[in-house]
Amino acid sequence: MDSYATMAVLTLALGLALLVAEVFIPSGGVIMAAAGIVFVISVWSAWQAWGRSGELTLFLIYIAALVVLFPSVLGGAFYAFPRTEYGRRLMNPPSLDEMQPFVAETERLSRLIGKTGTTLTRLSPGGMVLLEGERMHAESEGMLILTDTPVRVLAQKGNRLVVRQVRESSAPDPSLTPQPLAEHERTPLDDEFGQS
Repeated sequence: MDSYATMAVLTLALGLALLVAEVFIPSGGVIMAAAGIVFVISVWSAWQAWGRSGELTLFLIYIAALVVLFPSVLGGAFYAFPRTEYGRRLMNPPSLDEMQPFVAETERLSRLIGKTGTTLTRLSPGGMVLLEGERMHAESEGMLILTDTPVRVLAQKGNRLVVRQVRESSAPDPSLTPQPLAEHERTPLDDEFGQS
């Protein structure tokens, strides 16, 4: 067997292996494109080995083998994939028993929306808050919130709570209200504005 014949057989085997890999490894078609290139090289090598030398029967046997093996190997890989552990995890949806803890946690977190608590760690944006006596994972809306700051739960995001810092009430501070000016602090402008 000359070098072209050896190359034709080896690249055919490599192309079939790449087909199986495409089924088991999600590559977005990259492995399939590589398999196509390998098959083209394999057919070219077979033509060089048998087609040009006048052994058309061997070349036609090679082409028939390619036509039969391509769908057989691909079909076999698709048949085997869901029967592997990886395939079962990927293709089978979780059962209701597996989903029950997730549903219960989602409902528990959604009941906390609107409640107030205190940050246990700095939220930048993720961290921990104390809410109804329980430590909870939380994240801010993107703003830094320091430790021991009161926060209110705005929403639930996966297994975390989205919180916002509670601002102090907007009641006016009596120390900031303007006091009437003493007589020696008044200017002529104050008198004009005071009369209007």
